[in-house]
Amino acid sequence: QVVMSMNTAEELHAQDNPELWQIVEDMAMGARAPRPRVYIIDEASPNPFATARDPEHPRLAVTPAPLATRTRAELQPVLGHELSHLRNY
Repeated sequence: QVVMSMNTAEELHAQDNPELWQIVEDMAMGARAPRPRVYIIDEASPNPFATARDPEHPRLAVTPAPLATRTRAELQPVLGHELSHLRNY
């Protein structure tokens, strides 16, 4: 939570961006990992990252740039990479 606060991240809920929410949920389920809380960081550079204080409290942060310009097929590998950090601690 400290990392998200330092980056002025705002938590994303399912109704805010259903497509992103579904991608993250599907990928977490496929990886048999807890679904991370998803945050948006208002920054121009496309720089997603993952963090967790422990395996039960995963967080995933994304910036608006890739969300606006990428398709689901293009987002999945990027988000999958970040989710792999969480899964592998």
